[in-house]
Amino acid sequence: MATTSTNPSDLTAESNAIWDGNAAFWDGRMGEGNAFHRVLVAPAAARLIDIMPDERVIDIACGNGQFSRQLAGLGATVVASDVSPAFIERARARTAELAPEVAARVSYHVADATDEAALVALGGGGPFDAAVSNMALMDIPDIAPLFRAVALLLRPGGRFVATLQHPCFNSNGVRFSLELEEQEDGVVITRAAKIVQYLHLPPGRGTGMRGQPASHWYFHRPLQTLLAPAFAAGFVLDGLEEPAFPDVTEANSPFDWDNFPEIPPVLAVRFRVDGAG
Repeated sequence: MATTSTNPSDLTAESNAIWDGNAAFWDGRMGEGNAFHRVLVAPAAARLIDIMPDERVIDIACGNGQFSRQLAGLGATVVASDVSPAFIERARARTAELAPEVAARVSYHVADATDEAALVALGGGGPFDAAVSNMALMDIPDIAPLFRAVALLLRPGGRFVATLQHPCFNSNGVRFSLELEEQEDGVVITRAAKIVQYLHLPPGRGTGMRGQPASHWYFHRPLQTLLAPAFAAGFVLDGLEEPAFPDVTEANSPFDWDNFPEIPPVLAVRFRVDGAG
């Protein structure tokens, strides 16, 4: 029986097709931001990118365009891209329907984040003040072209903000546990995340939302592997947040992330080109 190669370079077409097939489901569930994005992702990304009115921003792997619309609402002009034509179609429709007041400030394009030339071509209107990529780096088979492209697209002093699953705590190499202990004053519940593999975790499939039509590929990178292509492209790291849910809610599954307030499922980082002011 034939097996699928787990070499990231061999998985680009398959990964892209899966995302296009999942786009309608994800758009329906995500809307203008689920709790994960509203509480963890968007606030951290907004703080780190610190958009000013009239700035020009590129949003790579924009999905249904929710954060692009948020940036446009702050006065930015946004060039947004995603590898999935279905996502881009839904991003345009949502913007026209839900945010017509910012539609003139957002343009959506189909572009593969592993294609450096395709990303660079999005900068035809001049350099960008900032770039963002939310919750996508772990879904992209090869991130080196993205970092090289963004380094070329940004003006001197421009910043690149990325959010992603925290590679230390949120990957296919993590197992959750729930322990109950009887004590004199009642039952004590302890929740924990056990790291079973970190440095050499191969690509694997999983689901980001329960019930999605097909599991998609995850490309885990330990921090040294995640940051290496950024440094090679000339970036320095100058901002970092590790968002976690504030309180245990015990809603839905006991293993949902909002029941682990001491463990951050998201890593948010800000890069600048080395030597820029």
